[in-house]
Amino acid sequence: MPTASASPADQASSPAAPLRARLRSHLDALGHELLERQTTVRLLLLAALAGEHVLLLGPPGTAKSELARRLHRAFDGARYFERLLTRFSTPEELFGPLSLKALEDDRYERLIDGYLPTAGIAFLDEVFKANSAILNALLTLLNEREFDNGSARVRTPLISVVGATNEVPAEEALMAFHDRFLVRVPVAGVSDAAFGALLTLRPGAAAPAAPITPQELGDALERRDDVALPPPVLQALAERVRGLDATAT
Repeated sequence: MPTASASPADQASSPAAPLRARLRSHLDALGHELLERQTTVRLLLLAALAGEHVLLLGPPGTAKSELARRLHRAFDGARYFERLLTRFSTPEELFGPLSLKALEDDRYERLIDGYLPTAGIAFLDEVFKANSAILNALLTLLNEREFDNGSARVRTPLISVVGATNEVPAEEALMAFHDRFLVRVPVAGVSDAAFGALLTLRPGAAAPAAPITPQELGDALERRDDVALPPPVLQALAERVRGLDATAT
Protein backbone atom coordinates (compact mmCIF):
# COMPACT_ATOMS: atom_id res chain seq x y z
CA MET A 1 0.00 0.00 0.00
CA PRO A 2 1.50 3.38 -0.96
CA THR A 3 2.17 5.74 1.91
CA ALA A 4 0.78 9.25 1.94
CA SER A 5 3.33 11.98 1.38
CA ALA A 6 3.86 14.54 4.12
CA SER A 7 2.09 17.85 3.73
CA PRO A 8 4.13 21.07 3.34
CA ALA A 9 3.21 22.01 6.93
CA ASP A 10 4.44 18.64 8.24
CA GLN A 11 7.66 18.99 6.27
CA ALA A 12 8.24 22.48 7.64
CA SER A 13 7.73 21.27 11.21
CA SER A 14 10.05 18.28 10.83
CA PRO A 15 13.35 18.63 12.74
CA ALA A 16 15.14 17.29 9.67
CA ALA A 17 13.84 20.07 7.42
CA PRO A 18 16.49 22.67 6.51
CA LEU A 19 16.42 25.81 8.62
CA ARG A 20 15.52 28.03 5.68
CA ALA A 21 12.45 25.92 4.96
CA ARG A 22 11.25 26.32 8.56
CA LEU A 23 11.80 30.04 8.98
CA ARG A 24 8.47 30.87 7.35
CA SER A 25 6.70 28.75 9.95
CA HIS A 26 8.55 30.54 12.73
CA LEU A 27 7.62 33.92 11.27
CA ASP A 28 3.99 32.84 11.09
CA ALA A 29 4.08 31.72 14.74
CA LEU A 30 5.75 34.96 15.85
CA GLY A 31 3.16 37.13 14.14
CA HIS A 32 0.11 34.92 14.71
CA GLU A 33 -2.91 37.17 15.40
CA LEU A 34 -0.65 40.18 16.02
CA LEU A 35 -1.84 42.82 13.58
CA GLU A 36 0.60 45.07 11.72
CA ARG A 37 3.65 43.36 13.20
CA GLN A 38 5.08 41.72 10.05
CA THR A 39 8.19 43.90 9.92
CA THR A 40 8.77 43.63 13.66
CA VAL A 41 8.66 39.82 13.75
CA ARG A 42 11.02 39.55 10.77
CA LEU A 43 13.53 41.87 12.43
CA LEU A 44 13.26 40.02 15.75
CA LEU A 45 14.04 36.65 14.20
CA LEU A 46 16.73 38.06 11.92
CA ALA A 47 18.46 39.78 14.83
CA ALA A 48 18.45 36.60 16.93
CA LEU A 49 19.90 34.54 14.07
CA ALA A 50 22.62 37.18 13.65
CA GLY A 51 23.40 37.31 17.37
CA GLU A 52 22.16 40.86 17.84
CA HIS A 53 19.88 42.54 20.36
CA VAL A 54 16.61 44.36 19.63
CA LEU A 55 15.14 47.50 21.15
CA LEU A 56 11.37 47.91 20.80
CA LEU A 57 10.26 51.52 21.12
CA GLY A 58 6.61 52.10 21.82
CA PRO A 59 3.86 52.64 24.40
CA PRO A 60 2.45 49.91 26.68
CA GLY A 61 -0.03 47.49 25.17
CA THR A 62 1.74 46.99 21.84
CA ALA A 63 2.69 43.31 22.38
CA LYS A 64 6.37 43.91 23.07
CA SER A 65 6.64 41.31 25.83
CA GLU A 66 4.49 38.83 23.90
CA LEU A 67 6.85 39.06 20.93
CA ALA A 68 9.83 38.25 23.16
CA ARG A 69 8.06 35.24 24.67
CA ARG A 70 7.24 33.91 21.24
CA LEU A 71 10.80 34.44 20.04
CA HIS A 72 12.05 32.31 22.90
CA ARG A 73 9.93 29.37 21.73
CA ALA A 74 11.68 29.42 18.34
CA PHE A 75 14.98 28.20 19.83
CA ASP A 76 15.47 24.67 21.09
CA GLY A 77 16.57 24.52 24.72
CA ALA A 78 16.74 28.29 25.17
CA ARG A 79 15.72 29.48 28.62
CA TYR A 80 13.64 32.63 29.00
CA PHE A 81 14.08 35.52 31.43
CA GLU A 82 11.89 38.59 31.85
CA ARG A 83 12.07 41.60 34.16
CA LEU A 84 10.60 45.08 34.46
CA LEU A 85 13.42 47.45 35.42
CA THR A 86 13.09 50.54 37.60
CA ARG A 87 15.58 52.79 39.36
CA PHE A 88 14.96 50.66 42.46
CA SER A 89 15.82 47.34 40.75
CA THR A 90 18.69 45.48 42.37
CA PRO A 91 21.39 43.34 40.74
CA GLU A 92 19.97 40.32 42.59
CA GLU A 93 16.76 40.58 40.55
CA LEU A 94 18.65 40.10 37.28
CA PHE A 95 21.80 38.20 38.13
CA GLY A 96 20.78 36.09 41.10
CA PRO A 97 21.28 36.25 44.89
CA LEU A 98 24.65 36.05 46.56
CA SER A 99 25.81 32.56 47.48
CA LEU A 100 25.99 32.29 51.26
CA LYS A 101 28.17 29.21 50.99
CA ALA A 102 30.65 31.11 48.81
CA LEU A 103 30.68 34.00 51.29
CA GLU A 104 31.69 31.57 54.04
CA ASP A 105 34.77 30.83 51.92
CA ASP A 106 35.43 34.55 51.29
CA ARG A 107 34.16 34.39 47.71
CA TYR A 108 31.70 36.90 46.27
CA GLU A 109 29.62 34.82 43.89
CA ARG A 110 26.01 34.77 42.74
CA LEU A 111 23.61 31.88 42.25
CA ILE A 112 22.89 32.63 38.62
CA ASP A 113 20.80 29.59 37.69
CA GLY A 114 17.38 30.75 36.49
CA TYR A 115 18.48 34.34 36.10
CA LEU A 116 19.69 36.45 33.17
CA PRO A 117 23.21 34.92 32.90
CA THR A 118 21.63 31.52 32.10
CA ALA A 119 18.97 32.77 29.66
CA GLY A 120 18.94 32.32 25.90
CA ILE A 121 16.26 34.92 25.20
CA ALA A 122 15.55 37.75 27.63
CA PHE A 123 13.03 40.58 27.75
CA LEU A 124 13.97 43.69 29.73
CA ASP A 125 11.11 46.15 30.00
CA GLU A 126 11.86 49.85 30.59
CA VAL A 127 15.47 48.90 30.07
CA PHE A 128 16.93 52.40 30.44
CA LYS A 129 15.42 52.99 33.88
CA ALA A 130 17.85 50.66 35.63
CA ASN A 131 20.57 52.08 37.84
CA SER A 132 24.24 52.32 36.86
CA ALA A 133 25.25 49.15 38.75
CA ILE A 134 22.90 47.07 36.61
CA LEU A 135 23.63 48.86 33.34
CA ASN A 136 27.39 48.45 33.74
CA ALA A 137 27.01 44.71 34.28
CA LEU A 138 24.67 44.47 31.30
CA LEU A 139 27.20 46.13 28.99
CA THR A 140 29.58 43.17 29.19
CA LEU A 141 26.78 40.62 29.17
CA LEU A 142 25.18 41.99 26.01
CA ASN A 143 28.38 42.65 24.09
CA GLU A 144 30.64 39.78 25.14
CA ARG A 145 28.04 37.17 26.20
CA GLU A 146 30.03 36.86 29.42
CA PHE A 147 29.21 37.57 33.07
CA ASP A 148 31.61 38.41 35.87
CA ASN A 149 30.63 36.15 38.75
CA GLY A 150 33.03 36.91 41.55
CA SER A 151 36.59 36.45 40.33
CA ALA A 152 35.53 34.32 37.35
CA ARG A 153 34.14 35.44 34.03
CA VAL A 154 31.64 32.84 32.79
CA ARG A 155 30.33 32.32 29.27
CA THR A 156 26.56 32.74 28.92
CA PRO A 157 24.14 31.05 26.46
CA LEU A 158 22.57 34.39 25.55
CA ILE A 159 21.12 34.50 22.04
CA SER A 160 19.36 37.85 22.06
CA VAL A 161 18.02 40.43 24.49
CA VAL A 162 14.80 42.22 23.60
CA GLY A 163 14.68 45.56 25.35
CA ALA A 164 11.61 47.78 25.56
CA THR A 165 11.25 51.47 26.22
CA ASN A 166 8.75 54.26 25.75
CA GLU A 167 11.40 56.75 24.69
CA VAL A 168 15.01 56.96 23.59
CA PRO A 169 17.28 58.06 26.44
CA ALA A 170 18.57 61.61 26.32
CA GLU A 171 21.37 61.19 28.87
CA GLU A 172 24.84 60.87 27.40
CA ALA A 173 25.73 58.24 30.01
CA LEU A 174 23.09 55.88 28.58
CA MET A 175 24.18 56.06 24.96
CA ALA A 176 26.82 53.32 25.27
CA PHE A 177 24.13 50.96 26.53
CA HIS A 178 21.71 52.18 23.85
CA ASP A 179 24.30 51.28 21.19
CA ARG A 180 24.29 47.64 22.32
CA PHE A 181 20.89 47.32 20.64
CA LEU A 182 21.81 47.26 16.96
CA VAL A 183 18.20 46.75 15.79
CA ARG A 184 15.77 49.42 16.97
CA VAL A 185 12.15 49.00 15.97
CA PRO A 186 9.32 51.50 16.58
CA VAL A 187 6.17 49.65 17.68
CA ALA A 188 2.90 51.59 17.49
CA GLY A 189 -0.62 50.69 18.46
CA VAL A 190 -2.99 49.11 15.97
CA SER A 191 -4.04 51.65 13.35
CA ASP A 192 -7.62 52.76 12.77
CA ALA A 193 -7.65 50.78 9.53
CA ALA A 194 -6.96 47.52 11.39
CA PHE A 195 -9.05 48.21 14.47
CA GLY A 196 -12.06 46.35 13.11
CA ALA A 197 -9.93 43.28 12.47
CA LEU A 198 -8.60 43.53 16.03
CA LEU A 199 -12.13 43.37 17.45
CA THR A 200 -12.98 40.23 15.48
CA LEU A 201 -9.84 38.21 16.26
CA ARG A 202 -10.52 34.73 17.60
CA PRO A 203 -8.00 33.00 19.88
CA GLY A 204 -6.10 30.15 18.32
CA ALA A 205 -2.62 28.70 18.34
CA ALA A 206 -0.29 28.94 15.38
CA ALA A 207 0.96 25.76 13.71
CA PRO A 208 4.10 24.65 15.57
CA ALA A 209 7.46 24.57 13.83
CA ALA A 210 10.48 22.51 14.80
CA PRO A 211 12.65 24.80 16.95
CA ILE A 212 15.99 26.06 15.74
CA THR A 213 18.70 23.84 17.18
CA PRO A 214 21.96 25.12 18.72
CA GLN A 215 23.82 23.63 15.76
CA GLU A 216 21.64 25.50 13.27
CA LEU A 217 22.04 28.71 15.21
CA GLY A 218 25.80 28.23 15.29
CA ASP A 219 25.85 27.69 11.53
CA ALA A 220 23.82 30.86 10.99
CA LEU A 221 26.19 32.87 13.18
CA GLU A 222 29.19 31.57 11.23
CA ARG A 223 27.64 32.63 7.93
CA ARG A 224 26.46 36.10 8.98
CA ASP A 225 29.68 37.81 7.91
CA ASP A 226 29.36 36.28 4.43
CA VAL A 227 26.14 38.15 3.68
CA ALA A 228 26.74 40.67 0.89
CA LEU A 229 24.56 43.75 0.68
CA PRO A 230 23.42 44.63 -2.86
CA PRO A 231 24.50 48.01 -4.30
CA PRO A 232 21.04 49.65 -3.93
CA VAL A 233 21.06 48.88 -0.20
CA LEU A 234 24.59 50.24 0.21
CA GLN A 235 23.59 53.39 -1.66
CA ALA A 236 20.50 53.84 0.52
CA LEU A 237 22.60 53.45 3.66
CA ALA A 238 25.15 55.99 2.43
CA GLU A 239 22.38 58.50 1.68
CA ARG A 240 20.91 57.91 5.11
CA VAL A 241 24.26 58.59 6.79
CA ARG A 242 24.70 61.80 4.80
CA GLY A 243 21.22 62.87 5.84
CA LEU A 244 22.04 62.24 9.50
CA ASP A 245 25.28 64.20 9.21
CA ALA A 246 23.42 67.10 7.64
CA THR A 247 20.85 67.06 10.43
CA ALA A 248 23.54 67.00 13.10
CA THR A 249 25.24 70.07 11.68
